[in-house]
Amino acid sequence: MKETLVRFSVAIGGELLRRFDEYRERRRFPNRSEAVRGLMRDALIDEAVDEESTDAMGVVTLIYDHHATDIARRLTEVQHGHLDMVVTTTHVHLDSARCLEVVLARGKAAEVRRLADDLIGVKGVETGRLVLAAADPIVARRDHEHPHTH
Repeated sequence: MKETLVRFSVAIGGELLRRFDEYRERRRFPNRSEAVRGLMRDALIDEAVDEESTDAMGVVTLIYDHHATDIARRLTEVQHGHLDMVVTTTHVHLDSARCLEVVLARGKAAEVRRLADDLIGVKGVETGRLVLAAADPIVARRDHEHPHTH
């Protein structure tokens, strides 16, 4: 069963509207309504993962010099300490010295943040980032009901 859309008005103009339209075009939203819906979902996701007990998925990206003393071993040890959370990893060689490692993790938001901090804090990591999203839907989808789980 599809939800009924509700139309509402927002008064906006000037520089804010101009910049919003540029944002919408850069992100390739087909219209302002889709862009507003996207921003609303992003805000709700951010709010959800601020709650430490929210089930979350995290993407941790790490760039490091693989010549740094024992860095690969130390990163692996951190991951082995969190086997219940680490879903998968991908390792890419960027050049003759630097590597990119991507770690996908699932758990409570606070635990995923701690794992990311532990990985990013390993001596030799040049840069690290965590992108966190709620593992469960923020808004229930009524148009996609079916008997099995994903």
